[in-house]
Amino acid sequence: MMKIVGIAAMCTGSGKTTATGAILSAVPNSIQIKIGPDFIDPLVEAKISGRHGYNLDRWLQGKLERNIIEYASEKADFAVAEGVMGLYDSGVGKEFSTIAYFERLKIPYILVVDMFKWAESVYFAAKGFIKKGCLGVILNNYAGERHLKMVEDVFIAHGVRIIGKIPHREEFKMNERHLGLSLDLNSREMVGRSKEIASYIDLSFIDELPEIEKNHSGMKDEAREKNVYIAKDDAFCFYYETSLDYLSRMYSVKFFSPLKDEVPEGADLVYIGGGYPELFSGQLENATKLKQFLKEYARDGGFLYSECGGTMFLMDSMDYEGRKYEMAGIFTGKTWMEKRPVLNYTEIMSESGGPFFRKGQTIYGHEFHYGRIKTPDKTTMKMIRGNGIEGRDGITKNNAFGMYTHIDFMRYGRDMIWGRKRKIS
Repeated sequence: MMKIVGIAAMCTGSGKTTATGAILSAVPNSIQIKIGPDFIDPLVEAKISGRHGYNLDRWLQGKLERNIIEYASEKADFAVAEGVMGLYDSGVGKEFSTIAYFERLKIPYILVVDMFKWAESVYFAAKGFIKKGCLGVILNNYAGERHLKMVEDVFIAHGVRIIGKIPHREEFKMNERHLGLSLDLNSREMVGRSKEIASYIDLSFIDELPEIEKNHSGMKDEAREKNVYIAKDDAFCFYYETSLDYLSRMYSVKFFSPLKDEVPEGADLVYIGGGYPELFSGQLENATKLKQFLKEYARDGGFLYSECGGTMFLMDSMDYEGRKYEMAGIFTGKTWMEKRPVLNYTEIMSESGGPFFRKGQTIYGHEFHYGRIKTPDKTTMKMIRGNGIEGRDGITKNNAFGMYTHIDFMRYGRDMIWGRKRKIS
């Protein structure tokens, strides 16, 4: 049996991740479930809980959300479902909003209210976010006891339960990087900070939560005849846990580090996901054994799948902070960083087929990057929604394939055609 609580807010930056981390640090055998496509929050919260959490995103995963809750219940006794942006936000319709997930899955939630620039009026702004499933509020970022009292008195007068009261402290802030929270966070410091914040939260609400039965009706382990090697280190760390679960259940999965110049010998599939290759461009330039292996592997028809940062690494070169670095050279062309990000849910159609997707197949994914790519190579995917690579995506050479779009293998893995043919012309 597993218990689950949701964490929501009126808007981004209210303290959802802070509250989530605090609760995870205080409850044994717990896990985060992040609503939306964010890779970074689960990586940060894993430093606190000790286990990588799941994403819950209907755009990416289709209607598999109950399966994902079930996968989480196989790993933990307690889950915190952290919302995306504000309670009603999604950008693609109500069914993708945090409140829609909470209502469909019957997840009771706590509203985190950032009150730093507010007084009594914050209640009247927040009351539209306090719906039937709301257990109460965490008042975050109060400036002093007088400030706290004038705000909490209004919530109490209107019958709203105060579950937590977190003061404004500079050391409670989480450092950010250009794609979100910084991953340069020490686990011990994170746990200590989160436990201190947890002392300001009344955790008795946990006793009132309903339990979710573990039905174990999800994916079953299957034959693992093929070897899948996944690049995983500080440069390539953006993977959906559901993708890793799917691949681990279907195949023999091994990890390798491009930063350590490790070579995935004996691979039937090499998967290089997203991350921060630009921050490690010098080390990647020096990964000579790996780059030579990948060139030979791709030339000989090996199956190579890359997303976002992984695709940037597979280009000829990368321009970063005034220097040009030599990358793997699987695809022709260059990549560089811009000041403005590309952030979209994506919808793409496979126009001509290829080593992974069927001709005419439509794929739903996500892109969030500052990088840009210029290539004369063949692209097999048409962007219906999103930017991709100059309005297209899916650079394809033999059985090597790269795109900016991130997908969830749990949804599309079974339909992928890699391995059925040895060579794609």
